[in-house]
Amino acid sequence: MTLKIYSYLSASKRTTIKLPGDMIKKLFSFSVIAFLLISCGTGGTREASKEIQDQGPVKVEFAALVANPSDYVDKDISVEGKVVHVCMHSGKKLFITGDNPDVRLYIQAGEEMPKFPTELLGSVVVVEGRLTRPVTGSVEVHDGAHAAAPAEAGADTCETEKALASQTALADMMMVYSKHTVLK
Repeated sequence: MTLKIYSYLSASKRTTIKLPGDMIKKLFSFSVIAFLLISCGTGGTREASKEIQDQGPVKVEFAALVANPSDYVDKDISVEGKVVHVCMHSGKKLFITGDNPDVRLYIQAGEEMPKFPTELLGSVVVVEGRLTRPVTGSVEVHDGAHAAAPAEAGADTCETEKALASQTALADMMMVYSKHTVLK
């Protein structure tokens, strides 16, 4: 089997090129492979964007979180702050502050997470987790023993919970805890 290809170089001359059957098979195979490589190469952008998402939480300054909390809702973040409260009642909540001690971030450990150690009180930590807007009233309020201050024993709610309820920034935010690192 041969294929005749005509080339028109000029109106007066016509050139014929004959391709044997093996050459046709090679050209066809090469063009199929080239087509497959080109068409398969378009999926790389999806893999690259998934790798970016899998790189871990975004490091956020506490001040930036206070200024634009909605930018970080439903995102995995890490934020540094000073622990001002560790719940003694459930052991599953923690409050941290940045430069302004009047603005607190509520951090809730999930059911599968261990309790926060009370030794964290007063420490500077980096906390990682997902920032969410909890359902209204989902912040647990209780009485009695807390690790924040001895003066609050016997109060209906702890001083930190009252402060969180009265603050304007981050009052409607909660971080669902995944891990922490103690810095100081």
